[in-house]
Amino acid sequence: MGISIFVSCVVISCLVASATAGVEFSTLPRTLGVIATINSSIPNVGMAGIDKLLVTWWVNQSSSPVVSEYKTVQVKLCFAPESQVDRSWRKTNNDLKKDKTCQFVMTKQPYNSNIQNNTVAWTVERDVPTAIYFVRAYILDASGIQVAYGQSTNKAKTANLFKIQSISGRHVSLDIASAVFSAFSVVSLFGFFIVEKMSARKAYQKT
Repeated sequence: MGISIFVSCVVISCLVASATAGVEFSTLPRTLGVIATINSSIPNVGMAGIDKLLVTWWVNQSSSPVVSEYKTVQVKLCFAPESQVDRSWRKTNNDLKKDKTCQFVMTKQPYNSNIQNNTVAWTVERDVPTAIYFVRAYILDASGIQVAYGQSTNKAKTANLFKIQSISGRHVSLDIASAVFSAFSVVSLFGFFIVEKMSARKAYQKT
C-alpha cells in the first residue's frame, strides 16, 4: 500500500513538472534568417520612443524546415549577454517558460509561406531600458508552442548587436529653466553681497 502511494506521488510529480516546463531552446532548429537594423542618426544606436527598428526574416530552405507546423511568427527584442550581467530579471534559461532574455514583443503575425522576405518597422517603445540588444524570431505551431527560431546575431550572441538608449524623462524646457534659475541665484547672491558690503561701509563712516 505504501509503495503504491509513493509510486503515485512520483508519477503525479513528473506529470506536474512536465506540464509546467516549457520548450527547451537548445532543441529548436534554427530555420529562420533574421536581419535587424536601427534607423537612426547614430550607427547601431537607437533612441527609445523615437527611432525605428527594421527587421527582416525569412525561412532558410536549406535547413529542411517542417513548414507544415509553421502557423505564427513572433519577433522579439532580446538582451545581449553583456546587458544581462548581474541582472537576474534578464537571465537566460534554456526552458523558454523561464527564459527572460527576450522581453519585448515587436510583432506576432500569421506565418505566410507565400512571402519570401517579411519585414516589420517597429518604433522602439518608450519603456525599453538602455542596454545592448539583438532580435530573435520564433515560429509557433497551432498550439502556440515554439518549434523553430532565428536571430540577428550568432550563437554566442556577440555579433550584429545594437544599443537602445532610453529616454531620460527630462524635458528641454526644464533644463533651460533650471539653468536660468541657477544663473539668477548666483547673480542675486552676488548682488546681496555687494549691498551688504556697502551698508556696512556706510555704517562705519557714520560712526
